Amino acid sequence: MSLLAPVLARSADPLDAHARVGPVPRVLLWTALVLSAACHPTPHSHAGHDHEHELEPHQEPEPVAVTVFTEKVELFMEYPRLVPGLEARFLAHVTVLATGEPVRTGRLALELSGPGGSSHTFEAEHPERDGLFIPLGALENAGRYDARIVVRSEEIEATIPLEPLVVHADHDAAHAAADAEASADSAGAVPFLLEQQWQIGLRLAIVAPRTLVRRLRVPAVIEAPTHASAVIGAPLAGRVLPPESKALPRIGQHVATGEVVALIEPPLGVSDLAQRAANETAGRLLETELLAREIDLEQRSVELHRRLLQAAARLDFTERALARLEGLAERELATASELEAARRDAEVARQDHEGANELETSAAEGLTALRALLERPGGAGAAAPLRIPLASPLAGEIVEASAVHGEHVDATATLYRVLDLSTVWLTLQVSEFDLAGLPESPGALLELAAFPGRARDVVGELGGRLVAVGREVDPITRRIDVRFELPNPDGRLRAGMQADAFLATETVLEAAAVPRSAVVTDRGQSVAFVLLDGETFERRVVEIGIRDGEWLEIRSGIAPGERVVTSGAYLVKLASASPDAFGAGHAH
Repeated sequence: MSLLAPVLARSADPLDAHARVGPVPRVLLWTALVLSAACHPTPHSHAGHDHEHELEPHQEPEPVAVTVFTEKVELFMEYPRLVPGLEARFLAHVTVLATGEPVRTGRLALELSGPGGSSHTFEAEHPERDGLFIPLGALENAGRYDARIVVRSEEIEATIPLEPLVVHADHDAAHAAADAEASADSAGAVPFLLEQQWQIGLRLAIVAPRTLVRRLRVPAVIEAPTHASAVIGAPLAGRVLPPESKALPRIGQHVATGEVVALIEPPLGVSDLAQRAANETAGRLLETELLAREIDLEQRSVELHRRLLQAAARLDFTERALARLEGLAERELATASELEAARRDAEVARQDHEGANELETSAAEGLTALRALLERPGGAGAAAPLRIPLASPLAGEIVEASAVHGEHVDATATLYRVLDLSTVWLTLQVSEFDLAGLPESPGALLELAAFPGRARDVVGELGGRLVAVGREVDPITRRIDVRFELPNPDGRLRAGMQADAFLATETVLEAAAVPRSAVVTDRGQSVAFVLLDGETFERRVVEIGIRDGEWLEIRSGIAPGERVVTSGAYLVKLASASPDAFGAGHAH
């Protein structure tokens, strides 16, 4: 059984013969098709289509095939040679150009106007399957009919003008017209059914003149700017310790400018140890004295609190007496001297209360400070070891970390390396022999080895700027550095990445151009596939000129105005190796 059996259905019925390729993985699909073609060659005619009339080759003339493009859609329609009174099936395949997908919903109408002002409309209320509408109809009179297709669906609305449809007087006239229009099949013709095109999302582009810039291809590398890299080292030998209440940072951790990342505790000599012991003895004596002072302060605080309470009581008494005398004075029951004496007593009591309050507050603060000193780890007189903080000089990410908690390191040892890649340098290496062809401020396209297949404008698209064109030529490579600075907000650009850069020269020309994806390599040749009709392509060997980013100059092999495959060209190349397998499937 052929490997094609589970992939492409073939039937005498036109609808079955148009069966779509099933949901098979793409690689398996193409492998099966190619192997099947190699093992089971299938006789065919008319670009590999199976026709019902092959059983009786002289009964029916070759059908008419029409391919029409508008701005939005591609129409490929096949129908039999028309004769009066004979019902015809119009197989209309409709593709959305923007996506390369079939129209899956809606209705299609074939509108005709013929001799004597007659008009006819043949409608398909819905697609028979994705992309395929089949309006049916018969015309009673011979002649030429102006025609157009009207498509209305959720996906697209389009009116597609057609060449006039011809209704022949009889079968003999139809055969004669078919014979007159017959042409020899192109040796490079590649049949590729629309069902298969839709399966892979095949896309086309028109070959057209385009302004191209000759570009110089040079190697390039992504580098960290010199001001964006910093080393954190030990200023002297000692033991590595983490900052207080923190762990030593790890690779990948972000640090801020001035953030302490580690401490260095230098070792102590004999004299340092003796001095430290003396300091500790003095500290213990000081601690004893401070404890005695703490007791005194506690006793004094109690006494001051008692005085404050007495002052508060006296203040309350004098204020009440003053208020009573003021009430009597209003009724002329108290003398002015009595009122003045009461006011003096109240003022003295207020000042005594404020003084007592301040003394108690001061004593409480002193006691608190003394207790904090006594509660410090190691006591009040403990000799704290010398620890030198190591801070990051810039904000960035730690990319190297060799510090180990408690490890002894030598002076000048590198503990951390911090990198800030929010901006990067793109350094191009240009041969001194190419300098003459470069403008003063050249633009560039960038294609990274990590993200192949797309060249991006360094200045316009990536927001970069030219920093410097080198003044020195490397004595060994005979190259100079041309450096751009690029923003790198998402961090996708890494230091050390290899790239190809394309520097703009002063040579600009108008030339026929195609997208780079339209050209594939086949048996050592540059090849493109040109659309002949909706389901037939032609393999063309092309001569490529200059490359400008995603565009290639075509010097020969394709003419302006022709349409070439852009998305899916490689799979059409596979089909060209086995055209029988990829062209089989239609019946009319």
